[in-house]
Amino acid sequence: MKPQKAVLTADIVNSSTLGEKQLDELLFAVKTELKGQKAKSDFYRGDSFHALCDIEQALTLALRLRAIAKQSDPKDKSEDIDIRIAIGIGPVEEPIKNMATAKGEAFMLSGRELDLLSKTSDRLALRCADKKIDAGLQGIAVFVDLLMQKMSSKQAETVGELLMGATQMEAAKKLKKSQSTINKLAKAANWSEMEKAIGIYRKLVSLITE
Repeated sequence: MKPQKAVLTADIVNSSTLGEKQLDELLFAVKTELKGQKAKSDFYRGDSFHALCDIEQALTLALRLRAIAKQSDPKDKSEDIDIRIAIGIGPVEEPIKNMATAKGEAFMLSGRELDLLSKTSDRLALRCADKKIDAGLQGIAVFVDLLMQKMSSKQAETVGELLMGATQMEAAKKLKKSQSTINKLAKAANWSEMEKAIGIYRKLVSLITE
């Protein structure tokens, strides 16, 4: 039986508006996050990458990566930095020696969805080989993408900490802000609703059968 995994195929949005040093710093932060989450990854074309991770962590990882990107400071202030991410969930063929040539439905879904995303203003897609829960995942993607696209840099900084499981008090201490400021930023970012959506995602993917 092939293992069920999540594959993220992604590219940085508006990377050309970053200076060379800023882009290098963002790529380093993204790679550090992927490594810290034990996600196997492969970068290509400079600002694009594949990542392989456990299904349960995929959405949180994608949102963490986007929160990191949204803290960047582009030269053109009218452009926001973000990461377009397509998550495909399904069987993969192991062992995986090269992400670019890896096979399995999760890779196929992820790659196809990123191509579709690039033709729209959406920046997150969630698709699953299990048709019983695929529609539910698509709905979650639309909702959390809306929240992420509206998020400011300061809100993204706070949400990034909360996505790691930090309490608002812990986030305040790490970010050197008052707890009331963190609370306001979390509310403005609709953190409570995002947290609920992540919970629903985890319940849905727990229903995936081998």
